[in-house]
Amino acid sequence: MKSTRILTAILIALFLVLAMIACASAAEVHPVPVDHDRVDLNNGIFSLTVSNRDRISNGGYFIAVLYQEDCYDGEQIRALVPGDTVYADDRKWTVKEIMLHSDGEDPDEPASYEIYTEEEMDGYLAFWPRTDGSYVAVINDWNPVVLLGSVKVQLPLTEDFEYIRIVAGDEEDPVGAQEFINDLEMFSQDSFIAYNTTCEFRDGRLIRVISSSYPQGPEEYTEDEPKPVPVWKFCHGLRDGLDTAVITGYSTDCEEGSSKIDMTPEEIEKIRSLAVNGMVTGKASDESVTGGTWVYSFETPGGKHLLSVELYKGMIVAADGMYQYQK
Repeated sequence: MKSTRILTAILIALFLVLAMIACASAAEVHPVPVDHDRVDLNNGIFSLTVSNRDRISNGGYFIAVLYQEDCYDGEQIRALVPGDTVYADDRKWTVKEIMLHSDGEDPDEPASYEIYTEEEMDGYLAFWPRTDGSYVAVINDWNPVVLLGSVKVQLPLTEDFEYIRIVAGDEEDPVGAQEFINDLEMFSQDSFIAYNTTCEFRDGRLIRVISSSYPQGPEEYTEDEPKPVPVWKFCHGLRDGLDTAVITGYSTDCEEGSSKIDMTPEEIEKIRSLAVNGMVTGKASDESVTGGTWVYSFETPGGKHLLSVELYKGMIVAADGMYQYQK
């Protein structure tokens, strides 16, 4: 009887050890961070959202909001197993099963990794390889992107500018700047967005735009209420770099303006956690204030501005009112 109890205890202990090893070995895969101090917005190919279209005829410019697709380390994607977690569209997904898809040319070399998730998902999540060995996420035909920054595009555009429309999956012949401006002013605000439009800048000049009407990207709202949004995204900040950003706090006064405040290391990390992990859950009121707020500025070690978060009585301040958040 005694030996049976000892054997049972050993088996239980072994099971617990194996369970701890399994838990400890579960991988957590994030997009490769962007080093914003090294981003050159004047040169390169970017995903594009066009904003301030109303300033085309009343100001002679628009704003090119530039993004890039989230990229993932190829070795990490190929090593995924059930129980691992991946972050896509700023959400954490637990891998339940992996389906390998071949492109038909080499049956032994997967062309994509489709992830079945433990969490309920309306659609699909897959990772597709790029020529440089990295992978991009694909969710229901669109690619999650990360904000790089904005460029003011002064009009008129250069004579060598090309505008290419994609209609029903086929590229039309390039046309010029006037056709592009006409489409900007004609189509709705859900056109020319980062999920269906790319652009190229060369030496600070916008030289090419390629745009389609599909896909439209994620649905930001459900039928009844807004989907929770990460604090950094709600505040129109840059995501990557916040973990190591230099944070400076200011108090605001409607008459005296803003003044810098001293912050303890604990207060700094609390604000950092709010920006990185907090979620804006909905609007609290239409109230607006001109003072009495606390503003926290995030900058890279190289001095590039990443994000500003303004708080007032436990709420986040926005241009149209106050918003509730959860940490």
